[in-house]
Amino acid sequence: MTENRFAINCSLTLADVPPRERAARARELGYDAVEFWWPFPSADPEPGEVDEFVDDVTGAGVRTVLLNFPGGGASVGDRGLLCVPGREGDFLRSARTALEVGRRLGVRRFNPMVGNATDEWTPGSAAFETAVANLVSIDAIVGGLGAEIVIEPLSGFPSAAIKTYGHARDLVLAARSAGAENVSILFDLYHAAVNGDPVLESWSVDAELIGHVQVADAPGRGWPGTGDLPLGDWVQRLRDAGYDGPVGIECNGVAVAADAVSLSR
Repeated sequence: MTENRFAINCSLTLADVPPRERAARARELGYDAVEFWWPFPSADPEPGEVDEFVDDVTGAGVRTVLLNFPGGGASVGDRGLLCVPGREGDFLRSARTALEVGRRLGVRRFNPMVGNATDEWTPGSAAFETAVANLVSIDAIVGGLGAEIVIEPLSGFPSAAIKTYGHARDLVLAARSAGAENVSILFDLYHAAVNGDPVLESWSVDAELIGHVQVADAPGRGWPGTGDLPLGDWVQRLRDAGYDGPVGIECNGVAVAADAVSLSR
């Protein structure tokens, strides 16, 4: 395996491992790059909790390539605060907390989770404009870390504001135009496939807009090769177009050693 070519999502893919042992287990499996959903039970962890998490990850000798922001609580279904009008202060507090944890780990990609929307996701809608304003509000902090925010379309959540590559692209371009320079797309090929995202048919993907890539097979959200998706072809297209970052494995099932993972055609 090429170094850092794959990153294992410790929160989902190693969900059967005790939280404090996940980074070490990833290393045992041969991964030197990892991802995490928000790793704490609350949006405001105690300093000792943060110290333990940072020590566990750094002690395992792995590099954290992606960290999610806190989900925002039950009132938004823990799906994120980025686009939720009236919660701008909560979003900023959660962002600062996540970015500080990430700073200590050298994280360069952060997923704020866009959240749910009750109206149509279009430029000018309250949810869309709230997301743009929130991205602008944290851009200086993100840029100061040499990092990026990555916007992820989701499947499986009917009220999710962003479900397609096109939705994410609209937000990224609007945010950049408004002054948020450090924003890109998290292109999760599993979510795109399950949603029937037309971008997979037209392949009108601008690699310059892609900040991170994740995979799982379908049906079942299992390991690559367990389903029907041409993940190898899709990833190769992204590589050919210029994407040179790690590919995050965010799937269910018994964890596979890094040297046994293949996304070949």
